[in-house]
Amino acid sequence: MTPPALPAWDCHTHVFDDPQHRPVLPGSHYAPPVRTWQDLSRTGAAQGIERFVLVQPSVYGSDNSLLLDALRESNGRARGVLVVPDETSEAELLQWRAQGARGVRFNAVSGSGNGMAGYTRLAPRLRAAGWHAQFFVSPQALDAVHEAIRNGDGPDVVVDHLGGAASGPEYAGIREAVFRLLDTGRVWLKASGFYRYGYPVATWAEHFGDLLRELSRRYPERIVWASDWPHTWFFDPAHGQPMPYGDLVALLKDSVSDADFQRILRQNPRALYD
Repeated sequence: MTPPALPAWDCHTHVFDDPQHRPVLPGSHYAPPVRTWQDLSRTGAAQGIERFVLVQPSVYGSDNSLLLDALRESNGRARGVLVVPDETSEAELLQWRAQGARGVRFNAVSGSGNGMAGYTRLAPRLRAAGWHAQFFVSPQALDAVHEAIRNGDGPDVVVDHLGGAASGPEYAGIREAVFRLLDTGRVWLKASGFYRYGYPVATWAEHFGDLLRELSRRYPERIVWASDWPHTWFFDPAHGQPMPYGDLVALLKDSVSDADFQRILRQNPRALYD
């Protein structure tokens, strides 16, 4: 009998509550609409996505209560990436791990993020608790990430949104910096955030297809896919309308072989999050 297929994963999503119930941080760079675990689950299920990774949005700082509520509501179908204070204990990390959390995000790009400052202090506890560190940094900071993980004593690392790389000669240096990170064997890369590069949707296959194929060829076990739902980039009306969720899945499917598509969507997330 053929074993059932592994579930397909969306490895970077967010949930948001009514600001009357759960206010965002003062001075936050966007005002989110309500987007619930049920909204996410229905959206993904329509495209065959069964498992999800919830990432703490910058507008909630280190108040992870909404994300943890959504993990409970998911009944094991979701994993979480939190934002935590530098002094967080290993015991707290283990407690959250039992609830489905698997990583801490270090955000040096958007809003009230915690940047990379706390990584050195937290890294030993993250490794001991079986967590990873997730970095959202500018391309110019990729070498700093490489330096931070160079000694090999810290946890595995996940880099958001292609690390800032796309196809084309203007991205050659960024691609090489991303490849240097992946060459360490301790870094995972999220194929996500394609709309952050300013390319018209009609040209995405041109600007990302070759990159996705090269990544899947060189690092077949280190790439995961993510939608970035509900696409906070487009909470700013000046950025237009988000691409349909199914088209984001199709971009990956149309860019890589079927075997690589299945590996990126199913096998690699299981290794990283389960």
